[in-house]
Amino acid sequence: MAAETSGALQPATLIADHPVAHQAVDLDGLVGDGPFSYCRGKLLSSPPQTGIVIPCRHLCDRAIFDEIIGRYAQKFKGSDRRAIVSMWTLYYFSMLTIAPSVHMFVHRIGLPLEIDGLSLVCNEHTGEPEAFVMSGRPDVATDPTAKLHRLMRGHAEPIIAAIAANAGVAPKLLWNNVAAYLSWILKEVAHRHEPSLVEGGLALLEEPAWPCGRRNPMFGMIRIARQQCGLEFARRKVCCLRYNLPGVGGCGEACPLPDGRH
Repeated sequence: MAAETSGALQPATLIADHPVAHQAVDLDGLVGDGPFSYCRGKLLSSPPQTGIVIPCRHLCDRAIFDEIIGRYAQKFKGSDRRAIVSMWTLYYFSMLTIAPSVHMFVHRIGLPLEIDGLSLVCNEHTGEPEAFVMSGRPDVATDPTAKLHRLMRGHAEPIIAAIAANAGVAPKLLWNNVAAYLSWILKEVAHRHEPSLVEGGLALLEEPAWPCGRRNPMFGMIRIARQQCGLEFARRKVCCLRYNLPGVGGCGEACPLPDGRH
């Protein structure tokens, strides 16, 4: 079913106030079966036939967010709710950063991803984020760094503020979840194309202030560590807490806590 009408989700599953534009660009066709094929199916121009579709702005409502997290928490009964929320946001922020970054920096396509023009598709049973539905049209990204900055300010910032307030999770943990995926995908683009393509994007991670002059909440969240053999690797500043969830593996050397490296 495309939408569910019970409980707190009733006002959130209707997206009539977000008219969906016909997408002029075949985003999935652009990535094809190449090295970024995992981006397919994450950015949609129309709602799917199954799942719960929720305007992203509605996730700032505590009752709606709690109902979605309640569905997801059924997988981890009795576990630390902060870890459950963090794990849910890992899915959310991976979709918000990975495919958009590939399209912005590789294909030079700007995507309408501000929080008020985007809807989230969740699995109707588990509440797990599966895709985004865009209500606006893609355009040309002559300045992909500016587009990425706009994504951070216009979506990541307000959703993190709301989740932190409603779920009791530290904003710095959530920003580290964003930074982990963003750092990874930008370095993947650099590796498979040209490092110069993503210099501006990496600066949004690595500089203490954003171009707008505001403090960069991702600054210092990804640190370069070195193994005894001399091999360098990226390590988070703040643990995502996933190691507290049964059946979920730790992050290995990327985790700042010894308990999370298993």
